[in-house]
Amino acid sequence: MICLAELTTREAARVAADPRAVVLLPLGAIEQHGPHLPLFVDLLGAETLAAEIAPYLKRAGYRLVLAPALPYGVSTLAVGWSGTVSLSPATFRRLVVEVVRSLARSGFRRFVLTNYQADPDHLEAMTAIRRALMRPPGLTVLFAGFAPGPGGISRMINPRVRRAMKSPRPDAEWHSGELETALVLWRRPALVRRALARRLPPIWVDFHGRLRAGARNFRELGPGGAGYFGWPATPRAATGRTVMKLRARLIAAELLAALDPPARASRRASIDRSAPGKHRARKG
Repeated sequence: MICLAELTTREAARVAADPRAVVLLPLGAIEQHGPHLPLFVDLLGAETLAAEIAPYLKRAGYRLVLAPALPYGVSTLAVGWSGTVSLSPATFRRLVVEVVRSLARSGFRRFVLTNYQADPDHLEAMTAIRRALMRPPGLTVLFAGFAPGPGGISRMINPRVRRAMKSPRPDAEWHSGELETALVLWRRPALVRRALARRLPPIWVDFHGRLRAGARNFRELGPGGAGYFGWPATPRAATGRTVMKLRARLIAAELLAALDPPARASRRASIDRSAPGKHRARKG
């Protein structure tokens, strides 16, 4: 994968002129993740998705260009927690739109925005981003990961993902629970406060219902304002690896169908049959 920031301007121009070029732009957030996880979990998730999706697109003939991640997003639910940096939806929309349009002026035409932040206001801003980037025509802008619209969250927490989880209540796992803790255990294990995580009791609430009822902060969503939802004591690094690789495979199939509609059926079949490196190492 080509790192955009490491290219010279002449090299960037040559890559942008390649019709196979696809820009991957990770969208993160810096916000509280309970007492046991670092602030950059959503940024780590977005960068991990980009890295795991890339081999599928490369195998299909695309040339992957990794743009520097945008670390800040809309973190309305985490406002008031130390360390959280929350942009307004309008600022976030303008930032992403201007980055994509700047790269489009260089000649890039295909973009995949990988996102791991599921704050409702962040997703609403992504809807506005999609709408803005439809004008002028000629760009392909796709979302990977948590995305607005039907299925934008359920495709990340689907039955296959839930079967890989260890929690006795996978449907109630959410912010800073099993999956996010498992992700950090896999990718940056030294940053998990393990002794503390093992002592944290499960917090299972109907967070969807509370959001619909008007809760606007993690303190309003959960009892005691602990800032996590799920059971941080259950995760294992292997679960994080398995789930992220599964998500990447499923998302890559959808991306390839959108990037190359005539090849939709064959691309999906190919990805379902084998993952990159299947014969070299077991995936997931």
